[in-house]
Amino acid sequence: MARLGLVEVGPGMGVVGVERRAERRRSEEALRRMNQTLEEETKRLAHEVHDEAGQLIATAQLALADVALEMPASSREGVAKVSRVLDEVADQLRRLAHELRPTVLDDLGLLSALEFLSQGVIKRTGLDVRVEGSTAGRLDPIIETTLYRVVQEAVLNVVKHARARSVIIRVEHGPTHIRCSIRDDGVGFDAGGQPKGPRGLGLLGIGHRVETLGGRLEIRTRPGQGTTLVVGIPVS
Repeated sequence: MARLGLVEVGPGMGVVGVERRAERRRSEEALRRMNQTLEEETKRLAHEVHDEAGQLIATAQLALADVALEMPASSREGVAKVSRVLDEVADQLRRLAHELRPTVLDDLGLLSALEFLSQGVIKRTGLDVRVEGSTAGRLDPIIETTLYRVVQEAVLNVVKHARARSVIIRVEHGPTHIRCSIRDDGVGFDAGGQPKGPRGLGLLGIGHRVETLGGRLEIRTRPGQGTTLVVGIPVS
């Protein structure tokens, strides 16, 4: 019995092969719909964090200002400190809301969104993050969103697990594929085993996202030599 790709070919196997391919297409379509639903919910949550939490903080600051007016001048510095902390909280919430679902991704495209993401990581962690390359114009929105989520998850893993000093995110647009790599100089891990816990689940999730677009995710790593995650997705 011969093998063609992942589908066995031989006597009586034609119908089975067709059914398997049809089932795979149905599964991929269901996963695409689920990812779209998740993105819509993420956008809603980002809007609530940005607007509703921001309004609550603004209300608290107004209340503090009213309280300060009734206090002696010598006691107002404490209220001013609380107000400054609330300003910082509001700033962080706005940035996190934009990273959760950045409007810049919809408005300006993938590279601008990755730059925004990298600046947020630099500000919060001190990690050196660089974005390189080009997309040669706008991509299909679902591809831009998928690549953004891949990079977001990969950088989150670097921050949590890699003990790295730097990350390079590179985007390359070829004739048939868009390629994105995320390379860090951290501790790496044993490529023969699968990452466990939340890290492994996150990589599994983004791998499924990439597969639904006909793409491929590859992880290159060795203990002590950092990790490179490479994604390739076909483009028309």
